[in-house]
Amino acid sequence: MKSILTTTSTLLLMALLFMGCKQSMVISKVDYSQSIESVLKPDEEGVVKDAKHGLSFNIKPLQYAETRDTSSVTTEQVRYIRGQKGFYYITAPNYKNVYVMEAQKGSLKLKKKLSVSEKGVSRPAFNQRGEYIQLVNLETDEHWKVQPESITQVQSQIAKNEGE
Repeated sequence: MKSILTTTSTLLLMALLFMGCKQSMVISKVDYSQSIESVLKPDEEGVVKDAKHGLSFNIKPLQYAETRDTSSVTTEQVRYIRGQKGFYYITAPNYKNVYVMEAQKGSLKLKKKLSVSEKGVSRPAFNQRGEYIQLVNLETDEHWKVQPESITQVQSQIAKNEGE
């Protein structure tokens, strides 16, 4: 009888130990980037919806940061792209800034507001460039290298080739 109790106790103890050693799975080296920017038109409430990437949000806080006005939706389109590290880069025509947003449960939280130009970018476009996001003003051919913490204006390839 003592041997049965000892065996049962040992088996129970081993089962508890193995269950307590459960490891959580981690997948590393994840690339969150989307290769092409999304161009979205807000509705009358300021909500943009991207069915392809499963994202919707209200642009009024961004519009307010740019214009100090949310009495009506004046932003006609929003452009965003997601970088390798999972941050969303958002701007719109004539905005002076790029907003770097971090996805959180049910929200996008401002990580960094990056100043681009005092006059604004008239025709912005984002491109994925590996470790950074490229912002281009299609009207003036100005280019910027955008990272989560900084933005730097760079010379365009066309200007480089003309200078040679």
